[in-house]
Amino acid sequence: MAKLPARKNISAETATKRIEEAQALRQSISESIENKTSNTIEVAISSIASSKFHDRRWHDKMAIVELSKSIEAVGLIYPVVLRRAGEEFERIIGYRRIEAYKILGRETIPAIILENVDDDMAILLMATENMQREDISVYDETLALIDYLKVAINETQEGVEKLLVRFKNHNAGSVQLSDDEKEKRLQMNEVLKKTGKIDISGLLNRLTMLSMHPLIKEALSASRLSFSNAQVLQKLSKNEVALKAVMSRVIDENMSKREAMKLIAEYKEEKVGKTGESDVISKLKLLSKTNTKQVAKLSKADQEKLMEYFTKIDEILKNK
Repeated sequence: MAKLPARKNISAETATKRIEEAQALRQSISESIENKTSNTIEVAISSIASSKFHDRRWHDKMAIVELSKSIEAVGLIYPVVLRRAGEEFERIIGYRRIEAYKILGRETIPAIILENVDDDMAILLMATENMQREDISVYDETLALIDYLKVAINETQEGVEKLLVRFKNHNAGSVQLSDDEKEKRLQMNEVLKKTGKIDISGLLNRLTMLSMHPLIKEALSASRLSFSNAQVLQKLSKNEVALKAVMSRVIDENMSKREAMKLIAEYKEEKVGKTGESDVISKLKLLSKTNTKQVAKLSKADQEKLMEYFTKIDEILKNK
């Protein structure tokens, strides 16, 4: 993942001003497209590099296929937005449109080229584009908000996430924040409030989704799964087969959180009933807690019975 150039932390005022600039630029681009006054040129798709800031969204392949059909029927309404990267171009906005053009076998695509756009502004433009989508999922919105914070405090995503974890632990009373962390928390809260979406407390409540199983994050990104159901399904994250099966039913049957919890409980009971492993393991755990003094107090006959059981267990395990 690309790291922003080293510099001092910027003030909350400066950070929010940059966000306003990005929002204004995005609005200006939209208006110029709608008014047909944008300077659009045809750019070879082969000369367009992906954003150097990693694409984390899961893109619905069928949605891209449908988009390609729409483009073939009525043409491309919104050009992609690029910035210069040496002799080539770097994508800022328009991943799905580019992929749709590839499906259609097109070699060029209409594009708006932005000049003198630095890394910070590129990140903010991508985040602003995502935030303005009417169909944005709670997962993608959270990532876009973190993008804003990355610019505000000049950090990587990992750095922002670590800070958020510190803030959450502080709220729970398990850690103390340094003066610098307290300042960053205030700064990040101001930036988040400027987006009009959420404050720092709301973002902390969503923090768990960032470490969820990839299948769950994919479903969250595609808006096929609610955050509350995602939290429930995360309990199956260590068993991918079970997770796939249960999540499929939760999504297909549009289950509530309570229904999803009941389904998971039923699945676990059914699994235990089929294998019987749970009872065996629990018995072995109890046996392992038996101390030698207890065994010594047993009669000779009982000790011999134990030896017979141990011999049988040993034979079973050796045959496996």
